[in-house]
Amino acid sequence: MTTSSAFTHPRWGLQFHWWAVDPSGQVGLFHSAFGPVPIAAHTHVAAMDSPTAQARASHPEWFDWICHDEPEDCPQTHCPVTLDRGPYLFTWDEETDDRYTRFGIPEKPLLAAELPRRMADAALLVETDFVFERTVRIDLSYPAGRELLSGSGLQRHGNTEPTDDVRPS
Repeated sequence: MTTSSAFTHPRWGLQFHWWAVDPSGQVGLFHSAFGPVPIAAHTHVAAMDSPTAQARASHPEWFDWICHDEPEDCPQTHCPVTLDRGPYLFTWDEETDDRYTRFGIPEKPLLAAELPRRMADAALLVETDFVFERTVRIDLSYPAGRELLSGSGLQRHGNTEPTDDVRPS
């Protein structure tokens, strides 16, 4: 994928975490060492870093996970992780190098309104038009000079091919 300069990474090759919120107020936490980062996250690095450090100290399970599945049993780039309470977790898909893939699913999704102020402010910098609960992959693009975050989910009945029924932001 050719990435627009608008989607530069603030620390290319080093892990950068950015936050987002969906229309239902649920929070997503994105892990990226090489993937493109939305403009709002890139231009507000300190606003993303400070709550990330706070979250890492109080919720290491959002950042440090252990894969218990065999790699061939894992349908995504990273093994799925179930959290009791927390944000949806997404990571840059390094195999296809063109999208974020959901790998962490909270049993009780965290809402932006429940977060400490700095964390909520960071999440509200990037708002999506799609719901994280139904979104498995997120693409970032920059068509016609406009930032576009688009999500896709999995079709029902066991079909694992993406369906693009989620709206762009």
